[in-house]
Amino acid sequence: MKKVSGRFAAAVLAVLLALGCAGCRVGGEEVTINQGMTENELFMIGGKSCPLPVMKLLLVNNMNLHSKSYGIDLLKNEDLKVKKKLEQYVKNISMNEITQVYCMMALAGEREVTLTDEELELTKWAGEDCFRSLSEDESAYLGITQEQVQEIYAKYALAEKLYGLLVENVNEEVSDDEARVMEIRQIFVTDEARAKQAIADLEAEMEFSTVAANYNEAGQIAVTLERGMLPKEAEDVVFSMESGETSELVAVEKGWYIFYCDNKYDEELTEIHKSDIVAARKVEAFREIYEPFVSTLESQLNESVWNKLSIQDMEQFESANFYEIYDKYMKR
Repeated sequence: MKKVSGRFAAAVLAVLLALGCAGCRVGGEEVTINQGMTENELFMIGGKSCPLPVMKLLLVNNMNLHSKSYGIDLLKNEDLKVKKKLEQYVKNISMNEITQVYCMMALAGEREVTLTDEELELTKWAGEDCFRSLSEDESAYLGITQEQVQEIYAKYALAEKLYGLLVENVNEEVSDDEARVMEIRQIFVTDEARAKQAIADLEAEMEFSTVAANYNEAGQIAVTLERGMLPKEAEDVVFSMESGETSELVAVEKGWYIFYCDNKYDEELTEIHKSDIVAARKVEAFREIYEPFVSTLESQLNESVWNKLSIQDMEQFESANFYEIYDKYMKR
């Protein structure tokens, strides 16, 4: 699916909730179905309800952001199964995302985290910009007000601010060895006799890639490797190799490996991986606080309204700049 550039703290979205149409849950607690909500309210979390027009806005944007994959417009696909899968995907990511934001709002309230006057002003500008970008037909279908758009931007901004505060003390120091990325070629076989024959071919000075093509049972021969991707026995061998070196036969639980090290240290990819490691640490620190809190929240879903929502009713609309506008004002 199409990547969304700069989406409000991507690491936050790695901890998405799983709210669906049946068996809905927030933090492991069953969601109460529609007790006292109006037809214009979709769900309620922590005493705060989500207006239906806000969800429609997210659905339209996510539909257009995710409908094109590898140059194919899935909205125009005549296969009903494909269109149904797209609808389920768009509805799921939209519901997951907005419920995440509402849960973080509740946590922000408990921790007395608020937006500054300057931050609130920026969310108002973003809301005005987004609202003005809607066509007349889109505005009529969504039934959304400029104030509602401004309010949802403020909720996103508060969620991002809270996330930053919860992870600000995470250790961002990562050693080169911990983050090291290697480029290798591998041969993996499940039969010991074939593994020994592969070693014999290499000792007879056959080129590694040729031997790998004859014997390898893994999905790939050339691999960009990080720590944690291989069984420990194999990892210990690989990360002790020098560039240009071929390993001996390495036994693991389900077979045997032989490795050739093309590059023992890819500097550029290692630096990128350091950022990934820090992001993972932040997600873990966030979860330690967030998940216990979410398990205490009371939640309701307006199931009949949710079931009626369909992106097939939105296919004529083209809005896809909700997140782009957020970045424009809040990523300064």
